[in-house]
Amino acid sequence: MLTEEVRVRDLCTTILMCLKINPGSLGFDYMRQAIILCYNDRSLLKLITKKLYPQVANIFNVKANIVERSIRAAIDKAYSCGGLLGLNDFYNVIVYTNKFKFTNSELIAIIVEKIRIDIMKEKFLYMK
Repeated sequence: MLTEEVRVRDLCTTILMCLKINPGSLGFDYMRQAIILCYNDRSLLKLITKKLYPQVANIFNVKANIVERSIRAAIDKAYSCGGLLGLNDFYNVIVYTNKFKFTNSELIAIIVEKIRIDIMKEKFLYMK
């Protein structure tokens, strides 16, 4: 069985690709790292600009505003091609209609919670 750290990274990558976030963009890498950091420390979701972006920027050796802008650009591109509609596939119901764009923090929080749910399900099934 994969370690939880590897599983979280795999789930995050899969989810971002299902939402049509371009894996070749910097926003993809920054977003994946931000999601992993928030998965490990939920308090970062409340301090996106003060703590999360600077931590991601430090990891990639860039400025925090570049991290924010790259993530926003990746979300905008996914929104424009209808990629965020992939959220409906995760829940098997219509939860998103592409009539509004998520903020960076909203989409990060949604993905973090989706990963938490999936990891809990896997742990539960593994225990049986």
